[in-house]
Amino acid sequence: MPSQKKWSHMFSLRTSARILLLACSLLLSSCASINELGSSRPANDWDSVPQTYIDGLTLARKGDAKKASELFEQTIKEQPGFSPAYTNLGLQKIALNDLAAAEKIFHKSISITPENPVSIHYLGVILRMRGEFSGAKEMYEKAIGMQPNYAVAHLNLGILLDIYLFDFENALQHYEKYQSLVNKKDVKVAKWIIDLQRRIKKNKES
Repeated sequence: MPSQKKWSHMFSLRTSARILLLACSLLLSSCASINELGSSRPANDWDSVPQTYIDGLTLARKGDAKKASELFEQTIKEQPGFSPAYTNLGLQKIALNDLAAAEKIFHKSISITPENPVSIHYLGVILRMRGEFSGAKEMYEKAIGMQPNYAVAHLNLGILLDIYLFDFENALQHYEKYQSLVNKKDVKVAKWIIDLQRRIKKNKES
């Protein structure tokens, strides 16, 4: 039977891997479409969208958070009621590690468009980073309630339940849901699913 030291090392590796994937999910989700943000505008109605916003999305996808932020801020000055600009600005602020600014911006976005699963989800991310796990769980679940097929929210909720709240059975459900929603199955998450299945079975047998 593995020693306590070995179990501790295994847990540390498992935790680090999940946190790394969480960070990657932030980078991969560094910009959100109008449709994802719950805007009432038609998804293809780009003629009514400020050019600064479109250019900001391009820079965000390239990883230039500073310049993307400047363009989203310019969009907000031009159209203060355009909530997707706030949400995408908040994402860039997270990338720049300015969590206080990101939180304020997400709340503003939600005040304009309450049905905004992306901003709500990333408020959960900020709460998780601060160690406020129950609040993070509430935000993730609220985002999923609005958008049941929101893959990254399922992933982040699974990670939260797994390594912070130790709710393995529910974590497993969200990992599996995440895998069912992504185009290409994630190898790391597939291993976590097997790991959880084994631990759940062992707990039931003990």
